[in-house]
Amino acid sequence: MKYFKNIINPLERRRIQFGYSQQDISKLLGITQSQYSRIEKGDSDPNKHLKKLSEIFDCEPNEVFQGEILKEIDNDFLNDPTNIFQRIFHERKPGYVNLKIEGWFTKRQVIDNYEMLLKELDKWKVNKDGIRWKYK
Repeated sequence: MKYFKNIINPLERRRIQFGYSQQDISKLLGITQSQYSRIEKGDSDPNKHLKKLSEIFDCEPNEVFQGEILKEIDNDFLNDPTNIFQRIFHERKPGYVNLKIEGWFTKRQVIDNYEMLLKELDKWKVNKDGIRWKYK
């Protein structure tokens, strides 16, 4: 389950759950791998292949892209333990902080992380133009 946990495309997720490559599915559908790739990306209409896809993935045609697979994707999203609050200060880009914030945070965690960030920013001095540089 971990391997495809972050895959939010229902068709790609089903394919990987069943252990198929795009080439495998394209052969089963009688189309090229690039044609199947376009279907999986949403760049091509899948309607004429829905019946065959539902047979391959053992579901009803109207559930190839919805139903239980969407609930599974949603549950994985809601239960994702990822929790990243990363900040990078770089002397070559004074006055800026690079932030990477990802995951689920409680209100307290958000406040704590931003308070920590503000304390770190206090270590930087500001000139008359509002540009910050690290004070040593």
